[in-house]
Amino acid sequence: MALKSIVLAVFALTLSMNLTAQDAKYLRNCQELRGADLKELPDSLFDKSLIELAQIFNTDKQASWHNFIDTYNRNFAPIQDSVTKILEIGIFNGASHKMWKCFFQNAEVYGIDIKQKPWVEKLGIHTYIANQANREQLQGFIDKHKGGFDIIVDDGGHWMNHQQVSLGFLFKHLKPGGLFIIEDVHTSIPKFYEGFGVDAVQSNTTLKMINDYITTEKIVSEYLLPEEIKYLEQNIEYVELMKRKNGLHSTLCVFRKKK
Repeated sequence: MALKSIVLAVFALTLSMNLTAQDAKYLRNCQELRGADLKELPDSLFDKSLIELAQIFNTDKQASWHNFIDTYNRNFAPIQDSVTKILEIGIFNGASHKMWKCFFQNAEVYGIDIKQKPWVEKLGIHTYIANQANREQLQGFIDKHKGGFDIIVDDGGHWMNHQQVSLGFLFKHLKPGGLFIIEDVHTSIPKFYEGFGVDAVQSNTTLKMINDYITTEKIVSEYLLPEEIKYLEQNIEYVELMKRKNGLHSTLCVFRKKK
């Protein structure tokens, strides 16, 4: 979409949501809002709903894209004030992390990425460079920032080993009752998405691991250690698999940890 069209769309959104003049100054220019020059998050964004924030920051979680935000809103709105730590793997331009920062006002927001994101750090978001499929690097993150996360979101590399290693390693670092979300599980379907490490017979996919757990309550993964498999099987309270019938085949999975 051309920048002019983006700016016009954001301007229309500004009018429709009755934002303040201060907000409008930020929202007329998507480049400023999402780019490295953003110096602060407008105060009046902190009272917006999660669905509104997804649109404002133009994250692909929003209703007009993958529409993961519907699932997030249902799960996160009731715990908005009690969340104190949230981690999202995969920072990209920081849009989602800015959204979490505005929505969870009592929380510290963390991000893991393979690239440095200094412009996100200056907004009060903690970032850490790591490969999400590398347990030593993930342990380095935990050593620095500790565990006890209310929410962990995986929107990282979307490869099969990325998704499964991150789940296996980080699930124990959720608080009791915490939520672990894997986005873009549709990369398990090579008919729609190629190049994410799916084997020839699709036996190693994250989607197969989830479906097998739903039917057997057993975790089967070539990427997980035996102790990680045991911990998951003993501590998963429920699994919610969401698939949208849209052009993107958007698929997401929520794991809730036992209290």
